[in-house]
Amino acid sequence: MEKAKHSVTFEADVDAGGAVHFSRLIADELGVKAGARVTVRIVGGVLSRELTARNVSDEEIEQIGNVQLEDRVQVVKFLRCEGILFKDTSFKKRMKRLRS
Repeated sequence: MEKAKHSVTFEADVDAGGAVHFSRLIADELGVKAGARVTVRIVGGVLSRELTARNVSDEEIEQIGNVQLEDRVQVVKFLRCEGILFKDTSFKKRMKRLRS
């Protein structure tokens, strides 16, 4: 039998009363029983599809923010802009001319 995981990442909705609920499947995966105490870390919003497609995780964003002393918004902006200078832009055209 497989051991329960120590942690799991999932997205949830906050209800009108401010409560966050998770499914029985997640509770079983973690080995959490009714009445158990758990530690919850809440991140406002979810990762964009763009960052998810690049396999960026919330943990990586937090780690970069801690090292660079930047808040989450700035780290996400940076990661979303990654590679933008090398798309078909005038910058790329100038770089090609300089290399020639």
